[in-house]
Amino acid sequence: MENKILKLLLVTSLSFNVTFLYSFLMFPNGLQERPQSSWSHTFQIPEVRNCNHHQASLSVGFNKTSTKDQFTLVKARSLIKRAYLEAFGVNKFVRKYFRKDLDLTKKAVMEKDYLTNYLPFNDLTRKMKFLVDVIHNESQKELSDLGNEVQSRIHKLQNPSDCKTAKKLVCKFPYCGFGCQHHHIGNCLLAALGTNRVMLVDYSNVRYLGIQKVFLPLSDTCSMEDLPKQVDEWKGDLQESYEHIQAVSLDLTPENNPNTRFKGLTIPKLLQEKIEFLHDDPNMWWIGQIMGYLLRPKPWISVRVQQIKKKLNLTHPYVSIHVRRTDKLMIEARKFEVDEYMDPVVAWYDSQVGNASNYTRRVYVASDDLASVIPDARNKYPDYDFVYNAVDDKKLLKDMRQTVQSRQTEDELVALACDLTILSESDYFVGTYSSNIGRLVTQLMHSSSDATFRSRSIDHRMHYHRGLPLTYRAVEDFSGGKGELSFSAGETIVLTSSVESPSYKGFGRNEAGHEGSFPMYKVEQMLTFVQYLALNDTF
Repeated sequence: MENKILKLLLVTSLSFNVTFLYSFLMFPNGLQERPQSSWSHTFQIPEVRNCNHHQASLSVGFNKTSTKDQFTLVKARSLIKRAYLEAFGVNKFVRKYFRKDLDLTKKAVMEKDYLTNYLPFNDLTRKMKFLVDVIHNESQKELSDLGNEVQSRIHKLQNPSDCKTAKKLVCKFPYCGFGCQHHHIGNCLLAALGTNRVMLVDYSNVRYLGIQKVFLPLSDTCSMEDLPKQVDEWKGDLQESYEHIQAVSLDLTPENNPNTRFKGLTIPKLLQEKIEFLHDDPNMWWIGQIMGYLLRPKPWISVRVQQIKKKLNLTHPYVSIHVRRTDKLMIEARKFEVDEYMDPVVAWYDSQVGNASNYTRRVYVASDDLASVIPDARNKYPDYDFVYNAVDDKKLLKDMRQTVQSRQTEDELVALACDLTILSESDYFVGTYSSNIGRLVTQLMHSSSDATFRSRSIDHRMHYHRGLPLTYRAVEDFSGGKGELSFSAGETIVLTSSVESPSYKGFGRNEAGHEGSFPMYKVEQMLTFVQYLALNDTF
């Protein structure tokens, strides 16, 4: 059994090498030597063969005036990323298969050591990530500028010079947790941007005390006091009959489901050309802009974060994990052991620092169950330094965050705000996307950069509550077996389950209404662009 799996993995790994080369062979115009007058970047890729270091030189470039070349580069980048993620997934499988408690033969131990520490996985994935990093670094300034412009547009909409005459949208949302409420408020802000109205939030229904003390106000010039006496309820997309009404309310409570096209996983059409080129996951970047605006910490919180980092000696690079338990385990998710969070953490550190003995592998832990998680982690992984945001170990033993009510105090809100910043600023994050906080962290990471390689969910795929369903287009034919979904290239598949188990498989429905599992590498995500009125002039 061991030999069969090892042989299969070796063959699979060779396919990743082929994919890696294929991305260059198929796109010669986007990835090749160019005249000095064109934008270009030449870099060195370190290779490890028989412990000898060689250098391989490649040149990546495109003519800035060529739309075709830009499109080609985006496609090449996408191929490289897909190959990287598949290789990383196989590496994770190898590690999971060869668990510490498995009784291995001496030969199997040697094969496991080769697979997890040498070629082809680590060497290949390093090369692919290096390539994407080069492309990303070249576009980072433009991405940052675009994000700053979007933030400026949101701020302008939210701060009219005359609030009395400005059109308004009042947000009603359900009584739920911090992450849940802010995803609902995010939907409301999307509707406000889409209809060019100031968003106002009635904080009387917010669970957490002191939220306006911790985060910057959504508006400096408007408040609930500026609402007129008449506020009509908006059932969905703004009709002509609403245009003359100064204030409308959007009810996002469970018993209501307004049919608005301005929701999660829709992107302003005006941004389409730029964001498709600059970011590999435009949906994540756009939602990151929304959450980035909603969760801007006040200056004193930023100072507190720096104090915590200094106290914990939390310098880059560091990894963070968010372990969600307690009430979440009642219905919405299962319990994940510390090992399941640490598998990708160990793989990340192995790929970054290898066997360096003078490097501290530090992991920042945020959890509603610190009292159990920290001792368990320290016992199982003594070579790692697990740190957390707590005043002292007495608080850890009590762990106030274990009850829903205790997490709603002002002190715990401050702790949560600090956690969000420290988690999203980490070099690598592992959490669960069944948790709203886990999704928030990744969304915030994407707001300023392409965080594809910096975030990992061990349960669900990224999704957005009450947003559009995840929709994919088949790039290849697939003839499925029992329980699998067959489709033809070009066909649309809607994901009907966000559960990521395993990561290389999806479960969805094709155009004929049939459902089943399918390999994710045979599809690509489709994007939906709509006209947002607040973003209707050129960037």
